[in-house]
Amino acid sequence: MDFNNDGKISVWEMFPYWFDKLRLFPRIFISVYIYMFYQVTEWFMALPEPNNAQAGLVSVIVGAGAAWFGLYVNSTSKQTTSITTKPVKKVLNENQIG
Repeated sequence: MDFNNDGKISVWEMFPYWFDKLRLFPRIFISVYIYMFYQVTEWFMALPEPNNAQAGLVSVIVGAGAAWFGLYVNSTSKQTTSITTKPVKKVLNENQIG
């Protein structure tokens, strides 16, 4: 991660790594969405007679949030590696059997 090859890793050289590892952008984005969803819900419930266009707006906000949350939950970091193991068959000798 030493981009300028000076033998030291500075804070600015580590920032992209930690920004990606902590997934700051998705967390900030989902937090902003939660706030927006709350505000839209409060606005819609305060309307005396909501029409179809206003209901459609709320529907789009909810649908976009569900899609975003699904992508966020099912995504993984680029650094994650999965470990797969093969089942081990144990072969017994004649003297080990009953």
